[in-house]
Amino acid sequence: MKDKATKDNGKKTIFKKWWFWLIIAVILITIISKTGANDGVENEAKNATSSVEQHKEKTQGDSTTKDDISFMVSNVRNDVTGNWRIATIAENIEMQDYALDYYKEYFKSDDEIHAIVNFNYKTTTRIAVMGNLLDVSVHEYVKKEEHDAKLLFSGMLLKEYHINMDTGEIEEIQ
Repeated sequence: MKDKATKDNGKKTIFKKWWFWLIIAVILITIISKTGANDGVENEAKNATSSVEQHKEKTQGDSTTKDDISFMVSNVRNDVTGNWRIATIAENIEMQDYALDYYKEYFKSDDEIHAIVNFNYKTTTRIAVMGNLLDVSVHEYVKKEEHDAKLLFSGMLLKEYHINMDTGEIEEIQ
């Protein structure tokens, strides 16, 4: 009886069979790809952490707290002017009471128009500069408007205020 490792054609060991090397190659590729995938995941996690830290450094002036209310301001999608900004909150506040402080903190130019979506009140407040006044208009929130400039401020106008930027006096217009 012949040894199982020996073939009839004269090859002496099992290590010369093609299928053995195929199995070894598949195992090695699997091990290497799993190790590479783990390294990739670790690298992605490091990159994401680094990106978050860079974003925090870059936008450090863009997030602040007033009476424990935090605003995180960002650009508006599909804004063709490049001047629209948006913040979302879920607070029980009347935005006209915060508008002047908000303006001083977040407006980089008087050409900007800011939208503050308040999910608690289901409103979207528009803040824009008109000379020496802030025009603050409160609109009914429209579902998903915070994701597209074309939908912003499309809800029914509920209230409108003018705020004197020198005195802080709030005048209800409508």
